[in-house]
Amino acid sequence: MAMNLQNGGGSGLPTTLAEINITPLVDVMLVLLIIFMVTASVETARVEQELEKNRVERDLVPPKPETPKNPLKNVPIVVPNTNVKQINESEKKEPKVVLARDLTFRLDDTVVVDCKTLVPELIKLPRNGESERANELFGQCATKAAQILGPNALIQEKKRINFAADRSIPWDWATRFMAVMGVQHGIKQVNIVVTQKAPAAGK
Repeated sequence: MAMNLQNGGGSGLPTTLAEINITPLVDVMLVLLIIFMVTASVETARVEQELEKNRVERDLVPPKPETPKNPLKNVPIVVPNTNVKQINESEKKEPKVVLARDLTFRLDDTVVVDCKTLVPELIKLPRNGESERANELFGQCATKAAQILGPNALIQEKKRINFAADRSIPWDWATRFMAVMGVQHGIKQVNIVVTQKAPAAGK
């Protein structure tokens, strides 16, 4: 602070004037401004570095494999119920494929593939759909049956089949055969044949 003494006019008394020196204040503000600018630039560079690091790490991570599509989605399965006309065994308008209890594939009562002969080991394994080995062996048999049945002219004409499986056949096995027929031979529809029990004698 600068002080200046001046004559007080005619009274003869001195007058004191006070002036504030703002130079140190300006210096302090400039220093703070410079510090702020440097800090801001360093923070910006740090953020950009983090973004680049994340981008590189994301590029290095392999993409998740796509879940394989379920081939059964392309093969409509029509299951008749009691409210509509059922498909009877006597209908001969379209070829009927049967997977019998003895693990044979039949086309209109003619044996096409015998799984017992093709994969004999399958007979010794449980038939419950839970044995991976049994499922694998039946898959081989189902593929062989599809290779023979797929090119059939009557089946290819309408791109659909009537299919029946014995109650002892696991549902997974039946659907595996239908899936192979759909994927490899273009079968667009599978009608599940309902077998009606014969009435008891005397009724």
